[in-house]
Amino acid sequence: MIVWALFDSGNGCYKKAVETYFAEDIEIYSMGLDIENKNNHFIHIDLADYSELFGESKLFCQLDKLPKPDIILASPPCESWSVASSMTGGNVCWYTEEIITLFGIEKANNNFSLRTREQLESWFEKTPHFKKHWWKTVLNRINGELCAFNITRIIERYEPEIWVIENPQSSRIWRYYKQIQNFYGIENVAHYNAYDKEFPKKPTTFYSNIHLPLKTTREKADVVISPKAADGRKTIQGYNARSNIPLLLIKDILEYCIQKLQKRIK
Repeated sequence: MIVWALFDSGNGCYKKAVETYFAEDIEIYSMGLDIENKNNHFIHIDLADYSELFGESKLFCQLDKLPKPDIILASPPCESWSVASSMTGGNVCWYTEEIITLFGIEKANNNFSLRTREQLESWFEKTPHFKKHWWKTVLNRINGELCAFNITRIIERYEPEIWVIENPQSSRIWRYYKQIQNFYGIENVAHYNAYDKEFPKKPTTFYSNIHLPLKTTREKADVVISPKAADGRKTIQGYNARSNIPLLLIKDILEYCIQKLQKRIK
């Protein structure tokens, strides 16, 4: 069985889970770019590639050389989709525009109006703890959309039997897929802490073309994703560490995928 793990370039949780639990049954190809430059377990591929605009696609030229996937797992960067940078009507990259109608001020149907430079500069002046410049936010938005867009193109091109896309439950990427890309899936929710007590609760959606009965919990986690926890709880810091997924959760997902594939074969 062939698995492609897109954006598994941080600490390689998908690859670790396969090597730990499915070494004899699954051949996995991890790919992406490690922002911390700490690992080399993966194939270096820019999944935000847009070279096809100027000729042949570097992305597809690389992927065409790999065995066709039965399963695609993807964990695209969530920065541009996150509500962590909460602003009125959306986040630092996107917002739901208000329009004036005969009935007063109403929300537009599209949740993806772009922030202006003036809005971004004003916001960063008021929230200096984010330590970013407005133009880096623009680059994050472009990178985030390219990654999300390319995932749909990869799935449509290579037609895996099963695909699963991971992002926080509150991520705006799910609205983007439905409203902008007309790309629909099942929103399967898991809480990381239900699988590993060393993780925060982190309600996470695994958007897929199959139903995944994943675990959730109401318990308060002893771990948080934060530069500093006011209540003394353990914190997770660093891009790769914040991107980790519990191995038992990945095991759960892959077991459901394998069961589904075996039923289809029969």
